[in-house]
Amino acid sequence: MTPADLDALREQIRKLDEEIVARAAERVELARRVGELKRERSLPTVDFGQERLVLERARAAALERGLAPGVAEEMLAQLIRASVIAQDLDRLRHAAVGAGRKAVVVGGAGRMGRWLTKFLAAQGFDVGILDPAAPAGENSWSSDALRSADLVICATPPAATAALYREWAAAPPAGLVVDIASIKTPLIEPIQVLRRAGGRVASIHPMFGPSVVLLREADVVICETGDAEAGKGAEELFRSTTARIVRMPIEEHDRVMADVLSLAHATAIAFACALPGAEHPVRSTTFQALEALAAAVVRESPDVYYEVQAGNPHSAAALERMRASLERIVTAVRGQDAAGFKAILDTGRARVAPGGPGS
Repeated sequence: MTPADLDALREQIRKLDEEIVARAAERVELARRVGELKRERSLPTVDFGQERLVLERARAAALERGLAPGVAEEMLAQLIRASVIAQDLDRLRHAAVGAGRKAVVVGGAGRMGRWLTKFLAAQGFDVGILDPAAPAGENSWSSDALRSADLVICATPPAATAALYREWAAAPPAGLVVDIASIKTPLIEPIQVLRRAGGRVASIHPMFGPSVVLLREADVVICETGDAEAGKGAEELFRSTTARIVRMPIEEHDRVMADVLSLAHATAIAFACALPGAEHPVRSTTFQALEALAAAVVRESPDVYYEVQAGNPHSAAALERMRASLERIVTAVRGQDAAGFKAILDTGRARVAPGGPGS
């Protein structure tokens, strides 16, 4: 094969790549039109039966053409994801929950605050942020709008949110006030203070970070604060998305999050810290999965993650369970106790099995 032959083949590949990208964009556009029809007929955005059919067709077509079925399935899965994201955004805009309404995001210069600002703007809200890191002009608009805004979202640490609620009790904002704190215990009493002063207060916990683009993969916890109408108002912000809404009493929130957040984060952090200083020449799939998870956690804000651990009164019990579990493994390995090690795995299987506590 001559250099000219190689160049010719590469040119064919380049053209095919361009065609694949063009066809992918065309497919997403067609999916948006499907989304329009779903809205007109009040059908849900996600149709899992149709997704399964698409992936089965992709695998069959790949086999016919000598392509690994997994390659076709992965490619179509990504296109389905892109389609759902596009349909979600269109549904948000079409719902226009915030049309003609003002919103202020307190702490809006942070990563989650910026995500919320974009999310609300997509719904038609006129959004401003109130944050020491924000430009003076934007802070001025938001400060003026705070008392009359239809929606005020606090994307601030729990202690700061609690202080704001006590301050606002003297003259509560007219609109719905919502916090997104990952720890609720410090807010339970301040929420009631603001409610007694006439404020409409809801408390939610988006169970995802600011990098999320597909809410279908995420839960949003709506905490019951005693104001059912305020809770419905907060839930309405996510009703047109594919997020899963989970309701729970605010008093139960931190107990649940001790496992869902504190235990999970601590496990990833401990794994990262236990890694050797030098990189290994080989990696297993399990190692890579855990390394990727740990890397994502340790890159996050230490202040936020410390707050998740230290601010939750139930974290200590969860961490003690992890310490005890690790001690069981160490004891079994040091003692050459095969039966004991099997018992540990049996316990683990029971906990992570479908329908188990970790499901």
